[in-house]
Amino acid sequence: MSLKVKITVWVTAGLTLILLLSFIFVYVMFIRVTTNGEIELLKEKSHTLLLRDLPGHPEYWNGPGHLDEFLIPQEMIRYITADGKVQHQIFSDEKLMQYEPVYTNHETVATRHTQDGIFIFVETPVYDNGHQVATLEIGRSLRKLGEYSNTLISILTLTLAGAVILALSSGYLYIKVIFHPLHQLISTMQNIEESGAFRRIELKRKPRRKDHPDELTLLGSTFNRMMDRLEETFHKQEQFLADASHELRTPLTVIESYASLLKRWALKDADLREEALDAIQSETAQLKRLTQNLLSLMETEKESCKHGEPFDLVALVQVTCSSMRVTSGREIELQTAAEEFQMTGDPYKIKQLLIILLDNALKYSSKSVTVELSQASADTLRLQVTDQGIGIAEEDLPHLFDRFYRTDKARSRKLGGVGLGLAIAANIVKSHEGTISFDSRLGEGTSVTVSLPRTCQ
Repeated sequence: MSLKVKITVWVTAGLTLILLLSFIFVYVMFIRVTTNGEIELLKEKSHTLLLRDLPGHPEYWNGPGHLDEFLIPQEMIRYITADGKVQHQIFSDEKLMQYEPVYTNHETVATRHTQDGIFIFVETPVYDNGHQVATLEIGRSLRKLGEYSNTLISILTLTLAGAVILALSSGYLYIKVIFHPLHQLISTMQNIEESGAFRRIELKRKPRRKDHPDELTLLGSTFNRMMDRLEETFHKQEQFLADASHELRTPLTVIESYASLLKRWALKDADLREEALDAIQSETAQLKRLTQNLLSLMETEKESCKHGEPFDLVALVQVTCSSMRVTSGREIELQTAAEEFQMTGDPYKIKQLLIILLDNALKYSSKSVTVELSQASADTLRLQVTDQGIGIAEEDLPHLFDRFYRTDKARSRKLGGVGLGLAIAANIVKSHEGTISFDSRLGEGTSVTVSLPRTCQ
């Protein structure tokens, strides 16, 4: 059974139960209110008869017309003595006479439900000079009430049947309309499974921020956004595999070529052998660098600074800059607005971030590099690396953090780059909940600004 049918059946069953309970309540209240109303009328009639001094006027029962005005169709009036016998009675319905007379010393009410209908009785004590001498009993057959109740049951039954039929038909159509986006979602997912292509659900209109779309519309728009992200990730993955294969193929081809050259000709030629070994060593180092960068990129994509440790950013930057001066033999100027900037994070990754930025600045600039530390706000620190190198074209700026992207592939490869450094740097900044941006012009240099929160939220 489909979910649509199940929901329709359950909703209809729930509605039927509610209507049935409501109808039962209406029927019971109708019977009770009507019966209580008739009982109150009998009590009033009993009190009125007692005002006529029935013990002192037995002729009321014998003379015609004295009590006839109180007797209506389907009713009975009895005068019962203390020994439980009926001394006087008048009636207009013989079925009331089949019930035993009741002598009581206090006012009582009795209701009897039979196949012939509902019968009510009111017994009231009769006093003479302060002593009870008899009981006045008035009974009435509510046959009309039974007829009305049967009519009411028929009306309620027909109403219930009509409501069930209407609920089934309209509920099924309504659920069908509601489930239309789900059917679209299922159909779209099946098409994706069969064709392997990324498809979207066609929405009647795109929800705007000011609107309050329903849950199914949100489901469709969320699915479409998920497909957009999956498609983007898929294309990036394809591009990544293609770029990685290209980067790996180049050094492997060089190594294979020189290895073949060594095997054929270079064993007896010292110069050629030296050239081949240098090339193999260089390409092997490039492969090692590429592998390390790939592993580092995968690690930084999964990391978070929420379990970081406190450290002094100024001290870390000073040590890193000092090491880079020694290894590069270049001038790196450090400018800091304070002697100490405490923050929480991964000091190893922050050092790796600074090394990547300094390495790029030193590669593409022959002049000095400036590193500036400052406080952007009470909770944010700013790290800025500035060079006076060749700069970056404006069209290349949006792609700097793409994997394997290089503004000048030939020049970058010659300098030993593989195009993963800035992607790793972006992941480190992201894991620390910071931001990184470039400001560059061709021939004037580049400035990289990194903003890092003192503490990850």
